[in-house]
Amino acid sequence: MSDLGHLSIPDENGRTGWAELGFGGTVQVAKPSARLGARLLDGILVFILWIVVIIAVPGISFDSTNGSYGILDLTMVVWQIVGILFTIAYEIWPTARWGQTLGKRIMGIKVVHAATGEAPGWGKSFGRWAVPTLPATLPFVQYIGWIFTVLCYLSLGHDPVYQGWHDKAAGTLVVRR
Repeated sequence: MSDLGHLSIPDENGRTGWAELGFGGTVQVAKPSARLGARLLDGILVFILWIVVIIAVPGISFDSTNGSYGILDLTMVVWQIVGILFTIAYEIWPTARWGQTLGKRIMGIKVVHAATGEAPGWGKSFGRWAVPTLPATLPFVQYIGWIFTVLCYLSLGHDPVYQGWHDKAAGTLVVRR
């Protein structure tokens, strides 16, 4: 039974649409389609913000004509630092604080700590972001990393409460608000 008094009937994969939290409460889990919609919205918003940053900072450009291939130049370091700060500001911090990015808020879903049902906090938010993201950034294995990233997101479709590998690693659930 759900906390609303309705009997949850499992589908052919054993999914009921509900998950039990560590302390015994029950939450309605977000469907993969809502999660995909939130990820797409976040991707579009991040893309737009990057375009604004690139236009606003015209002095920073990628110049490979100087023949210094294989050497990190200051431009790449600056862009990496900006990327890290941007990721913290857009993805990790709001998820840690409120359990939502802007895309998740629009889609009516949020990330919660699987044991408490509260916002996940910094460590869980960072871990949840790092599992699918960092493998795709490793030099020399980026293509394998991208395959892992895709599999990480697809893995939520094979779980009774739609937890992907990143959710399992961080101990989080994505639920309907």
